[in-house]
Amino acid sequence: MHAVAALLLAAAAFPQDADRAARDLVHAEELFARGKYSASLKAYAKLAKKHDGTPEAMEAARRSAPNGLLGWAPLVESGPSTNRIDVVVMGDGYTLNKQDDFEKISEVVPRLFERHTVLGEYFAYHNFTRAHLVSKDDGYDAFGREYDTPLDGRDSGAAQGQVAVDHGKVHEFLGELPDQDGLAVVYVKMGSLGTGGGGVAVVGGRSDTTLIHEWGHAFGGLSDEYSTDTGHRGSVRSNINVSNTDDLTQVPWRHWIDARVPGVGASEGADGRFRGAWKPMTSGCTMSNGMAFCRICREAMVLRVYSIVDPIDGCTPDAHPRTGRESLEGETIFEVTLLRPKKHPLEVRWWVLPEAQAPGDPVSSYRGWGRSGDRRSRGPLVPIEAKPRRTAKTAKGHDRFRFTPSDFGPGRYRIVCRVNDTTKFGGDRWPWVLKDEHGVLESERAWWVTIPPK
Repeated sequence: MHAVAALLLAAAAFPQDADRAARDLVHAEELFARGKYSASLKAYAKLAKKHDGTPEAMEAARRSAPNGLLGWAPLVESGPSTNRIDVVVMGDGYTLNKQDDFEKISEVVPRLFERHTVLGEYFAYHNFTRAHLVSKDDGYDAFGREYDTPLDGRDSGAAQGQVAVDHGKVHEFLGELPDQDGLAVVYVKMGSLGTGGGGVAVVGGRSDTTLIHEWGHAFGGLSDEYSTDTGHRGSVRSNINVSNTDDLTQVPWRHWIDARVPGVGASEGADGRFRGAWKPMTSGCTMSNGMAFCRICREAMVLRVYSIVDPIDGCTPDAHPRTGRESLEGETIFEVTLLRPKKHPLEVRWWVLPEAQAPGDPVSSYRGWGRSGDRRSRGPLVPIEAKPRRTAKTAKGHDRFRFTPSDFGPGRYRIVCRVNDTTKFGGDRWPWVLKDEHGVLESERAWWVTIPPK
């Protein structure tokens, strides 16, 4: 009987222990949210010991590790993560007593994006989060000395001594966040210059110019356009903005040359070498030594934005698949919610098409890398030959179309709304994007309506 009673008492205690562990975890998270970083770390460590074996204790143990992710907090929330570019700002080499310093430097990133000509135009397409990594040591591996830090910050070994981190560790910490796109800006407290690629932009110390340059690598997949010798890099590989030939019919930016855009050609000196590599324009691009992207790099950055973000943020009623049998009847107001570039409008077009004229599904030729749901994998929308019932250029956050059945005969119709970012600005003859081979600048929502026989 005593053994049975003991078991019953223990079983009754488990829910209480779980409740206490959950409350203690919430308390530690609240301390973090209030900027009480030292107190939060102590609360996590206490929870891990007190409620050993619970899921909350395992979580707390990770938070209080010598090189752990203490927590995260929003910097800018523009909209739902499902249709935004989620940028996570991290630090390496920031010990517990330097978390306030990291908090301040993390706030620089959204402000810098917002002020930038290209990134600022699509600032509303971004969310920003800061992730507080507590570092055991204050330093980075260089000059024969090694430090214990969460992202293994170190001298890259390149001729210029750029700082680098372990991308695998960056993505491990990103994986602990609920909403992220594999994109991070990492400030290494010590070191200089930076490196970028594969979604990770690394900056040593703080340099706004370096951040934009490395973001061009990390986010846009752009190559270096400077000619300063950085040591042997192997053979030159033609990329978006660097070519291994000066043959204007073979350079990756040929469409700009075919359009006869002034200043675009093939200028030798790129990819960290004086000879054998060519860039699109002579100077000024942030991938060389400036703050602004050249036309070719700007095009690539805009296309990359739209590979993640759909310009249509939502719609009412819910859209119908092309092959579905759903259908609406009667007078209906259709509305799309739109994302808004900062200084130029989006083009919105509406069609009412008989069922036989409804456009088919797009076909994709995209074979590149990207996260699940990469909009490049959809392919360009099938052209519609019919004239739209309504066309508008709008900088508002929505557009509406009223369908009146009395304007049409009996039958089944496809209501189609297409939204396109023309990337055209009034002061420039050429749009920001000349070639959109995967059709990411355009989006569509469509519905079926049925008008019964009279």
